[in-house]
Amino acid sequence: MNINDKKESEKKISTTLFYYLLLCLLPFIMIIGTYIHNPSSDTLNNAAMAIGNIPGFHSLKNPILSKLLNAYVHTAPLTAMILFILTHKEMKLKNNTSTFKALKALFSFTLFNFIIIYCFLFKHTELTNSGRVLKAMSLNNFSLSFFYISLYLIIFIFSYFYLWACIGTYRVFYRGE
Repeated sequence: MNINDKKESEKKISTTLFYYLLLCLLPFIMIIGTYIHNPSSDTLNNAAMAIGNIPGFHSLKNPILSKLLNAYVHTAPLTAMILFILTHKEMKLKNNTSTFKALKALFSFTLFNFIIIYCFLFKHTELTNSGRVLKAMSLNNFSLSFFYISLYLIIFIFSYFYLWACIGTYRVFYRGE
């Protein structure tokens, strides 16, 4: 593979990632738009009640909005996995990657991803009772929405990179270096 083919492949993956993330953010926009237009919407209330009590970040100031956005944040690893399945054949490894470096990267990503997933998806956290930064995020609909969208993007990107590290390590071992 020459340099132009590699750059073209990387550009294709980046473009796919960008458009896929835009598509994944559409439900956020729909939920936020509906909530801003009609905070007491029966549709939103019914959806929030159907979701139940899943762990994650919640705000007592905006319980319905935070519950719905928190539920959607939980889909980030799954959507990252779907994108990874669609793009993993396009990804190329550097030829000079050693087995030790690959294992070290995989271990680091595993630890880091586990911490992110646990802290953001499996731990109950009330934003209004948290530290100053998290409390500030729950002050209004805009900052709360920004917080959940950022959280979704962080979890999505790190889940995607983690899957890439897993496949990359597998390829290094398969290559026999």
